[in-house]
Amino acid sequence: MGAFICQLSETDWLVSREIGVYGNREGSDRTGKVVYFTETPKGDEIIQSIIEDLIGMRKGDAVLFHVIDISERESTIHGVYRVREEPFYDDTEKFWKSSPHFIYPYRFCFEPHPDHMELCKYDASILVSEFYRSIENRDIRSVLTLEREVRGAAHAVKKITVEDAEVIAKLLYRDFHSRHAEEPIVFQPKQMQMSPLRNHIQRIGEIEFAIKALVTYQLGQKQPELTEFIPACRTGQYDFLIESFIGQTMRKPTDILCISSDSEKVVTVVEAKTDQAGMNDLVQSIRYQELFKLRNIDKGSSTYQMSICLLAQRFHQELVHYAFVRNIFVPSEETILLKYTPSQNGKDATFAPQTLLKPVLILPKTYPKIRIADLHGEASSNPKKLYMILNKKMAPKTEIEFRFSDRNVITLAKSYLHHGKRIPLGLVLIYESPGKCDAEDFTKFMSCLRKEAKDFQGDMMCIEPVIIARDYGDLVDFLIEEYNKYEIHARRLPISAYILSQNSK
Repeated sequence: MGAFICQLSETDWLVSREIGVYGNREGSDRTGKVVYFTETPKGDEIIQSIIEDLIGMRKGDAVLFHVIDISERESTIHGVYRVREEPFYDDTEKFWKSSPHFIYPYRFCFEPHPDHMELCKYDASILVSEFYRSIENRDIRSVLTLEREVRGAAHAVKKITVEDAEVIAKLLYRDFHSRHAEEPIVFQPKQMQMSPLRNHIQRIGEIEFAIKALVTYQLGQKQPELTEFIPACRTGQYDFLIESFIGQTMRKPTDILCISSDSEKVVTVVEAKTDQAGMNDLVQSIRYQELFKLRNIDKGSSTYQMSICLLAQRFHQELVHYAFVRNIFVPSEETILLKYTPSQNGKDATFAPQTLLKPVLILPKTYPKIRIADLHGEASSNPKKLYMILNKKMAPKTEIEFRFSDRNVITLAKSYLHHGKRIPLGLVLIYESPGKCDAEDFTKFMSCLRKEAKDFQGDMMCIEPVIIARDYGDLVDFLIEEYNKYEIHARRLPISAYILSQNSK
């Protein structure tokens, strides 16, 4: 089951809590002028964004309500209810009172949750400030704000994790003695004429929100024709977030974030594009996954298997080649390119994995040569000298110390001297390939990189990767070049590669 928070005015809440119906309106009057979405240039986009937010609901999902106080008092959150009729469209009856101009046709029906009957009967609530306090304490993580983000969308409905819904329920019980209605609410569920919201998805292939609405619907319904391609959903046990901000530094939300809820911890970032996806879309998705790990460090995120699913009608050739090589060398971060083909005049689509292609390689890459007779001995006896041999510049007050060495791996510790104290900065990971660095060697190197990052809560910016070999295979050349060209923009340090001279030992 899933969980949602839905925004509405205090005036409309007094109606909704009695009839068990929530609706999203079909226009805006914020500027003092009544504007219907269908009359605006981006009206279809706004409508599809409303559908995307709602259509992932299933019967039995938990629902909470963010009630906006029209006075100067503080807004509140109420619940816990559950979905009794999945989202539908109905414009035949108008019963909300906040606006004389609009019908709220994008609807779902709800009822008191059987596990929380008393909370609903007496309309229990918490102040929004308590909700934000839980966000600051990182007890609630799947949402950062209750505000409607301005992005050509209406996001009055927010998907949250079941875990976060349980945190809110706990707060509702905690504050029940001081924040509940004196008289019980008489709940009289209203029966509605319903046209399934699924029938109102349109312009797939033209509007990004439309394809995301279809994906959200299929995730909610657990339809295998989609979920079999998304790593976090393959077992059938998962939760998902829609248009979610996963870090304070991101000005753009993730399209969809899927999280497995069984014993195997898998997270998939799903990014959708109207037409073509390219390398920058992959970088953006990697950025999202790194922020997810950092925000959830105490939830074991460094042990999650991260993956990316890019959804588009077509893919740039460079991305198709890089995904092929990346999946060989970084299998712990699977990259799925999922192609969708619109059908039924933009009301549906089919999904199929894009065939990944091996890149055509022409000229080998040239790497700087180093001469070291005893790499491991130099690392233990004079780590600072070794660091400088690798053409590494050191910031003032920075120290390099030997930390660890085995057959193929050397780690040096970097620290910053401040008032006589050493403040850890991270590690230098040096991987020595015994001969020509092939796919097997480079995969081990990338595995070591991830392993060392776990000691720094998964932060890849704390590990400076260095690889030394007699030579490099063509695919390794390709990956290093593309990695250093793109993935350094996703909170990762570039890979420094060197050729060990034949007479160095």
